[in-house]
Amino acid sequence: MVTQRDGNEVDLLTSSIQTTGGALVTTTLYTLSGLIYAFVTSPSVTGQYFFTVLTIALVLRPIRGITQSLHKIGTEPGESVGAYLGVAVIFAIAYLSVLGGLAVTISGYLASATVFDQTLLRISGVFAVTTAVVMIVESLTSAVGYPSAVTWINSVKSSVELGVLLVLSQSIATVTELMMVMIAVRLTVFGLVAVGLQVIPTLPDRRELSRAWAYAKWSIPDQILDRVSYNMPVYVLGIVSTPLAVGIYEAADRFGDFGATIAWHLANPLLTKVSGDDAAGVDVSQYLDTVVTGGSGISFVVFGYLLSTDDLIAELAFSSAPVQFSTTVIIVGGINIFRGFWTLSSHVLEGMGHPGLSFRTKLFGLIVSVPLTVVLGARYGALAGAAGYVVMNLVIGGYVVYYSRQVLDSTLIDTSVGMHFVGALVVESAVVYATVWAVLQAGGGPVVAAAVGIAAACIGFGVPLWVVSAPARAVFRRTYELSTNRLPY
Repeated sequence: MVTQRDGNEVDLLTSSIQTTGGALVTTTLYTLSGLIYAFVTSPSVTGQYFFTVLTIALVLRPIRGITQSLHKIGTEPGESVGAYLGVAVIFAIAYLSVLGGLAVTISGYLASATVFDQTLLRISGVFAVTTAVVMIVESLTSAVGYPSAVTWINSVKSSVELGVLLVLSQSIATVTELMMVMIAVRLTVFGLVAVGLQVIPTLPDRRELSRAWAYAKWSIPDQILDRVSYNMPVYVLGIVSTPLAVGIYEAADRFGDFGATIAWHLANPLLTKVSGDDAAGVDVSQYLDTVVTGGSGISFVVFGYLLSTDDLIAELAFSSAPVQFSTTVIIVGGINIFRGFWTLSSHVLEGMGHPGLSFRTKLFGLIVSVPLTVVLGARYGALAGAAGYVVMNLVIGGYVVYYSRQVLDSTLIDTSVGMHFVGALVVESAVVYATVWAVLQAGGGPVVAAAVGIAAACIGFGVPLWVVSAPARAVFRRTYELSTNRLPY
């Protein structure tokens, strides 16, 4: 049974590469999931499902905040993982009980004013329990020393979910039936993981409760604002603009946010490493600048690809409003380079024991960006959402840099790596443009051109980066060693 682990035992490079591999699969499946849900059921059922699960995810963010305590403090040398697992379990049970009682009390109102009828309300309660289980097991997996495994576990979960849906496509027609499949798969996959980890929750003592609360009292609101900031344009446009504007923005965001989503997954092993190292007295400044800047690399790749294919992607993904989609996807894709950076940086602040600073950065960003989106939303639609998103990310990123200088005496920006990324992006964009043009001239069609362009983007970005960047060559070599099982011992 695991009772503690030393965070400085984590090989961050290996863990990050393994995390990226799983994140590529998970993020791709996430992008495709909406299409499969709509194919199996219907667009209206899919929309109701997304509204339901996004609402549940937002309401349960306090549980994510408390599980961050398990992830951060449980990683530290000398701390008992079981005790902080006990804190998370006790809090989750209490919080879910309060929510359940509240839902029962106002069930009549929910049935009349929202999509939650009595049947959906009951299945949503079960779904909420499974979501809490997923949150706890994910943090437990990271705390005991397997942060990269989280993305692969989610890859398995998503693959099984979509596979079961396709097999049972003739039998699934309602939101309730769709959610029942998700519940069964989640409980099976994460239940097996929980059993395999063999960590038993224990009752925390007064010191452990005090430490957990000292961290969670800021982590909980930070996690709430993290979710609100991620979906801010959708929330605001849904109120002040039209369904078309929401659809354009959300579709563009699915493409433009791919790289930042990878960075969000990479924050998991980074938080594990920084928490353990800082508690063990290891100087984290030796690697943080390069790691944080380097973790934004895939956002550069995505942006370079979009710069040369935005018109093509717009015709394929949103032919009813290609110009607005194309402009939105370029804006969102570009600023998500910055989002990837501040996502990693804010997790560094959390790992150093400052979740309150991470919370403040998102609060300031929302204070500035929400009014802008509200004012412009009715007239400019998705473009207003993109403008608000840009301002929000710039404000958050600026404050992250400011607080990083206070805590670490560093901006967490490796200028050398950043310049290498910019140069590689320019080369990549040219290579993708030439490749897509050649495929279209050869009669390959837009779908083939877009797919071939992805391979061209990886080559066009990777080759020049290999030539000019020593850290990139180290990453490529380690990736090769991992993929061929040739790691030196």
